[in-house]
Amino acid sequence: MPIFEYKCSNCEKIFEIIHLPGKDSELKCKVCGSTNLKKLISAPFLPSSVGKPANDELKSCCGASGPKDCPGPGSCCNQ
Repeated sequence: MPIFEYKCSNCEKIFEIIHLPGKDSELKCKVCGSTNLKKLISAPFLPSSVGKPANDELKSCCGASGPKDCPGPGSCCNQ
């Protein structure tokens, strides 16, 4: 679901709006009702695992070279 941030040019309030597919509604400020809005560019949310190789935590954890070399669940890095 796309969520967009807007800033009202009248009252300076920043708020989010969820845009649902097929729903064309007039955008209004939630505080003052103005339609004089500016769309803001927001940083995307990325989970912390994005860009890491699979099993990267186990490889660097306690010096094990892979999951089968780790002593077992709950033992690596005090997990």
